[in-house]
Amino acid sequence: MRLLAPARVARDPRAWLVAAAVVFASVGLTWGLPGSDTWAEDAISPRSCALFAIAQTYLPGHYHQYPPLHMALLTLTSLPWVALAAARVGIDRATLESALIEPRTMTPVEICARLVALAMFAGMVWNVTALFTRIAGKRGGLAAGAIVATNATLVYYAHTGNLEVPYLFWASWALLELDRVLAGEARELRAMAAVTCAVLTKDQAAGLFVLTLPACLIARPQLLHRRRTWIAGGAAAMTYALVSGALVNPAGFAKRVATLFGPASEDWSSYPKTFDGRVAIVHDTLLAVPRYASWLLAVIACVGLAVAATRPRGLPRLRALFPLLGAASFTLFFTLGARRTEDRFLLPQSVLFFPYAAFALEAGLARVERRAHLSNAVVTAGCVLVLVPSLLAVASVDATLLVDARYAAERFLAALPAGTRLEVYGGSHFLPRIPASLAAARVGDDDPASRSHVSGVSDVRADPNDIDARAPEYVVLGAEHSHPFAPFEVPRARYGTSEFTDAASFRFFIALTSNALDYARVFRGTCELPWPLECRSIHASTARELWIYRRIAPAAPAKSEGG
Repeated sequence: MRLLAPARVARDPRAWLVAAAVVFASVGLTWGLPGSDTWAEDAISPRSCALFAIAQTYLPGHYHQYPPLHMALLTLTSLPWVALAAARVGIDRATLESALIEPRTMTPVEICARLVALAMFAGMVWNVTALFTRIAGKRGGLAAGAIVATNATLVYYAHTGNLEVPYLFWASWALLELDRVLAGEARELRAMAAVTCAVLTKDQAAGLFVLTLPACLIARPQLLHRRRTWIAGGAAAMTYALVSGALVNPAGFAKRVATLFGPASEDWSSYPKTFDGRVAIVHDTLLAVPRYASWLLAVIACVGLAVAATRPRGLPRLRALFPLLGAASFTLFFTLGARRTEDRFLLPQSVLFFPYAAFALEAGLARVERRAHLSNAVVTAGCVLVLVPSLLAVASVDATLLVDARYAAERFLAALPAGTRLEVYGGSHFLPRIPASLAAARVGDDDPASRSHVSGVSDVRADPNDIDARAPEYVVLGAEHSHPFAPFEVPRARYGTSEFTDAASFRFFIALTSNALDYARVFRGTCELPWPLECRSIHASTARELWIYRRIAPAAPAKSEGG
């Protein structure tokens, strides 16, 4: 991406588009902060980067579940705050770790991670705009960028330390550079560098390139006879081998790959390995359209795809269909293999498919202009109207973050007298911030050392079902446990599962939520928004309820007849 002079930037509509995208993703950027952890499930910030989880990639025989590139970047941004904590408490491991998970350290670490995600989201919008400008025209490029900027699920991830926005930033840049390679430009080294960065950020990014890279070589066979192509490929392979740990820690790398293709994927698959399972995946993928755009935009994108397919055969048509090829590649080589259709697993397809509406809009508007001689203002207004549902969805995501039920729970807890004893149950991502004035303990049957600790909350190993002996005044359920529990067999444990999913905890949750204990629910936090906004549930992290229980006096024993 070239740097432009300030005056030129001010006149460039792409800059205004990127600025609008930044605004969309800035509302609610401090969601859940200040705090000792993030409320976004599966984020690598602030804990992984500030607690140097990246070292696991290079320790012989060890591994981290994610590739190290983005974690390395966030580790660098966290170093000043880690250094300040070390200067304050020293370098004793236990003392330093306790200081690091305090809100005053974790909050700036998390803010830095979100600012990086915000910058990469802006870069992704720029990349998609540039790519579709090349294949659909200047106005088509702006329309494509606007469609990506108003992808509600993508806007949510731009608020978090998750890896979705970072790997899609690199992947969108890679596809842009590959289009330049197809156009005959000497961009092989940049293209392969971007591909490598995408895969080193999140493994599943490789699915985008299984078909696109061979397509480039087939369409331009002369690339195989150029020295720079082999240099680019060799440099990419060597960089991946070094950074991923494959060379310096082959045992750990092998374990990570085995886990990636084993329990990390198989244990979480939502569909069977059958034809009916594949049909169900396609069906649910189609039903997921409103999570990323509107049905109207989806129909326009299909029309645009037909327009793109009318380009002359050969390179012009391949370039026009290249983003779709990336989406198809990801679907075939990741989505169908992982057998999952949650929000993040369909993000690449949404980023690469819906912008095809740009082809239809460009063709339709050009025809209308020729016949009706409409002004640019009228044409622009028409395009904005098409995006109204998407804009409302983005506003709903931002508003959902602002009215998170955990905020109301925190206000409830803050009103309790100092020293009130309470027990909390749930992972650190799902809990409200507990006031320091309260005596909070997190009880579980598992080893406290295995939990993600919460600042100001003591971790205790005990059977939750012995709550009568402990007699806390209040019980706080995390957002992942604030729902009715049916008295059925506890689900089997899965790789990477959340805390408090063991049999003892489930028996306790069943008893608590069915009013079988001496506790009554006194708080139920929900997400409520005025029409036309609606609460958006994304990745089990937003729009969830939160329940708080209070101890009540046990009922007096019933008197027998005549007594």
